[in-house]
Amino acid sequence: MTVVARLPRLAPRAWITLILLVAAALRLVALDGAPPGMTHDEADHGLTALSIRDGARALYFPIGYGREPLYDYATAVVMHATGPTILAPRLTSVYFSLLLIAAVYAWARRAFGAPVALLTAAGLAGGFWPLMTARQALRSSMLPAVFALAVLFFWGGIFGEQGRTPPLSGRGLGRGLRAPLLPRSPAPLLLAGLLLGLSFYICLPARVLWLALPALVGYLWLWRRLITYSTERRALATRATRGLLVTLVIAAAVAAPLLLYLAARPALEVRVGELSAPLRAAAGGDFAPLWANATAALRLFTIEGDQTWRYNVPGRPLLPGALGWLFYAGLLVAGWLAIKGLKKKESTDFTDFNSFESVKSVDSSSPGAFLALVWLALGFAPVLVTGPGLATTQAIGMLPVLYVFPALALVAGYRVLVTRHSSLVTLLLVVLYTAIAIGAARVYFGQWTNHPEVRVQYETTMVTTLRYLDAHGRGAAAVSTITPGQYHTPAVAALTLHNPAVRPRWFDGRESLLLPDAPDTTLVIPGFTPIPAALQPYLAAATLTNELPMRPDDLDRPIRLYAVDGPAAIAAALARMRTADGRPPTAAFDDRLELLGYELSTPTARPGETVTLVTAWRLRQPLPGAALFAHVIAPDALIAQADGLGAPGEGWAAGDVLLQLHTLTLPADAVPGNYPLAVGVYTRPDGARLRLPDGADMLTLTTLTLLAPESDG
Repeated sequence: MTVVARLPRLAPRAWITLILLVAAALRLVALDGAPPGMTHDEADHGLTALSIRDGARALYFPIGYGREPLYDYATAVVMHATGPTILAPRLTSVYFSLLLIAAVYAWARRAFGAPVALLTAAGLAGGFWPLMTARQALRSSMLPAVFALAVLFFWGGIFGEQGRTPPLSGRGLGRGLRAPLLPRSPAPLLLAGLLLGLSFYICLPARVLWLALPALVGYLWLWRRLITYSTERRALATRATRGLLVTLVIAAAVAAPLLLYLAARPALEVRVGELSAPLRAAAGGDFAPLWANATAALRLFTIEGDQTWRYNVPGRPLLPGALGWLFYAGLLVAGWLAIKGLKKKESTDFTDFNSFESVKSVDSSSPGAFLALVWLALGFAPVLVTGPGLATTQAIGMLPVLYVFPALALVAGYRVLVTRHSSLVTLLLVVLYTAIAIGAARVYFGQWTNHPEVRVQYETTMVTTLRYLDAHGRGAAAVSTITPGQYHTPAVAALTLHNPAVRPRWFDGRESLLLPDAPDTTLVIPGFTPIPAALQPYLAAATLTNELPMRPDDLDRPIRLYAVDGPAAIAAALARMRTADGRPPTAAFDDRLELLGYELSTPTARPGETVTLVTAWRLRQPLPGAALFAHVIAPDALIAQADGLGAPGEGWAAGDVLLQLHTLTLPADAVPGNYPLAVGVYTRPDGARLRLPDGADMLTLTTLTLLAPESDG
């Protein structure tokens, strides 16, 4: 039985349905527990989507390093059904992951035929990188699907509904091409332009990927030489050019609001400045950073992958094992197709990837191969600049075509090496891609998800704490965390803690202690934020009530919960403290907070020694960007300073008392003498200081005496 006779039995629709079902199962199983918690980036997406659901509207969100909004708007739609949980953004990622597989299958089938399309889809369904991306709540997961859809519609608008140029001759496969200057319906090109423009609202790589379409049209101007009649040579190239013009005009109109908005506010795109540093160095004549990044990035495919546990098993290449060798073979096949398609012949002997046979005709595999190569290069370009770090997100643009190349190699190899036993070959291919999927699942759900470093990166400790408070908490809860800022732990809480009876606030126990002014207070201290010795006496009245269960190999353990009588603890703390020399018991700074007292480890010290100061502050109202400072002051300079704040100002609750630890290291060359010790408050990033009622911008607490250094003798 011939291969052609066997092909209908492959039932491509049934195969792609099965592939999509397997992909959906891999992406949906245990989605709320793998990844094991959530990163603050994921939480920020959920927080932004929640604000959109509640009425916020923006072209760009200045969160973190700046963020395009389309993924968050899509998540907000999902959040209407799921509520404010991490499932909303992760389901959004899963949806676009499945859409990616379908879109790439549809394009690859039009460009190369069903076998290549099915194998590409199988790779995207079961590969580790696609699986990792699909289960992460990051906007980068959306770009491959949207751009692949843009390519699919553009391809259909250029090559027609089937997406394949009819052959010129041979085996009764059709007569010559009679192509109109534009497709009968402009809808595919309009959709391509819309999707291409929308891709700019997802993430930075979209600003490079669009160049693949002009490159394809340029190739078609050369490829037109293959067509028999001169009018038909011009028809295809002209149609492609006009189609490109339509697509780019629509895309520019869609993307213009965002691009104009950012052009007027260049400071918003902090990430662009950071990522372009090697290019700026090269422009100045220093090519070393760019060369180092590029050479290291080329190892990502098959030698050494991203080292970041957050997005990869460190060092795992994008295409390990057999897939890597097939990838390189596929690059050769694609290059051969692209180059051979440009030879000046009236017809060409090519492999019909739909039937695996050699025919004398012209099809779309040559421009398809060229597009795949350009797409791969443009998607990989950001990593060549930035280096291999975080490559799994930076190189996301090439994900759709990465698995095209192993598929091309397998199908070309079949054409060259196999003439019979197609059923056996089909079985072997099924076994190969099943093994790839099983291997990826074992690595992801077994090794990666359960690794202690991954559990740290995905803030498993904090998610565990918040889920406990959600189920059992009540009243004020002061939670210690390494990342108490607005877009870190509080964002995680917005997707986890929904119990209205719990009133959380956040602080970093390594440098502060927050005491809510409430009798029934829960204090949470995880292992990563141990209370320093200078603050431990203020916890004398706290009662350990629970220790949350964690895995034995968890790095951030234990999680201890204490019961605290807030007013009593505050009174006991203030009883240990002094008030500023010659001042009333309290000193208010612009009605935002007031100093209640301080405790100094020693009134005398020698150069090179360290002095600890604990200050107590009554919080009155939130103060975003707040920072506290403690200065040892000389007449014309600062002897020592300690700036910081353990409880971010935007999260302050009126009435709470903050105990802030200031660690002052005195320089070894300090001149002995008596120096004022003063404290104050300012805001970042402007550095504006808050004022006392008398107009002063700092409060002198006492005098610190620096003694002469001890003699060596």
